[in-house]
Amino acid sequence: MERVSFLGKQNPTLTLTLAGALALFVFVLDSFGRYATAIMVLYSIVVMLVATVLSRRGTLIVAIVCIWATVAGYLIGHLDEDSFSALARATVACLSIVATTALTLRIQADSARLAQQVHELHETHEALNRSTTELAHATRVTMLGELAASIAHEVSQPLAAITTHGEAGLRWLRRETPNIDEACHAFEAMVGNARRSSEIIRRIRALASKSEPTFAPLGIHSLVVETIDLLDREVKKYGAVVRMDLAPGELTVNGDRVQLQQVLINLAVNGLQAMSSIHDRPRELKVRTRIEAGERVFVSVEDSGIGFAPEVAANLFCAFYTTKPEGMGLGLSICRSIVEGHGGSISYAMPSTHGATMQIELPIAVHAQA
Repeated sequence: MERVSFLGKQNPTLTLTLAGALALFVFVLDSFGRYATAIMVLYSIVVMLVATVLSRRGTLIVAIVCIWATVAGYLIGHLDEDSFSALARATVACLSIVATTALTLRIQADSARLAQQVHELHETHEALNRSTTELAHATRVTMLGELAASIAHEVSQPLAAITTHGEAGLRWLRRETPNIDEACHAFEAMVGNARRSSEIIRRIRALASKSEPTFAPLGIHSLVVETIDLLDREVKKYGAVVRMDLAPGELTVNGDRVQLQQVLINLAVNGLQAMSSIHDRPRELKVRTRIEAGERVFVSVEDSGIGFAPEVAANLFCAFYTTKPEGMGLGLSICRSIVEGHGGSISYAMPSTHGATMQIELPIAVHAQA
């Protein structure tokens, strides 16, 4: 436990030695010196010194010893005095020791309480960080459960293509005059689809993995295209069309690929679900990117749904606030935490026509500015 005294914290042995020497000096001077002063009051300094090193119990024991030393000094050196002043000085010294001890014990108790509160606050902060990571992971896993059909659809396509190209390649080779060129093209297509399957599985495993964020230069456009590909089944499920308007060139940010993809998936799925009840206009999900002043990258996800009322929009990013009957109200809150952890911001805007627009703002990677 930390104490108030700088000396006590740095060298407890020296502090106790000084306190003992002072106590001995006061006792000898009071018992054998004939001074008409309340020198015993210096015992209060002894109590304050030991309080920087000892516990409350130890401080109390030293205070009691100092009181007994005061009484003993009076009996040894001043009992034969006719004057009442010696008794008064001893009494004042004892009261001073008691008052100093009471204040010192109070300071010790407050310090201990403060140290405990700081420790609990630190533990709470660490627990909150762990809970945020756990919630983000749980959200990703929940997302994957909802996208299981899309994942199966994505993986089945390249696997079916591998089978088709493999059978074609074998047919070309089994002809009376094998066509090596056509067989090679078929096998090259097989390899390409196998790599595509591996990449899909890698992306799915990355989303489901529970790991610390890894920040690295990341191309926003490739991430957007990859996310839309992953959501192909969901887009078809809701009868929607995705339109991408990407700024020229690749926009590079410094971030964690899995976390930022989680944000884009969440925003896109929210937009698709918001358009599920729309029948009087096309269901369009627009994803746009742009850069401002060469320093900030903007990614917007706009739907043509029903949008939000102003009072709802003000609480969209609050934890446990949801507009869905089955929702938990954590998706957008976690998205905000992720984006802010990347030095950016996320906001909502009402388009000029219909629906809602979610906009992510991120700082461009340093090396991309050079």
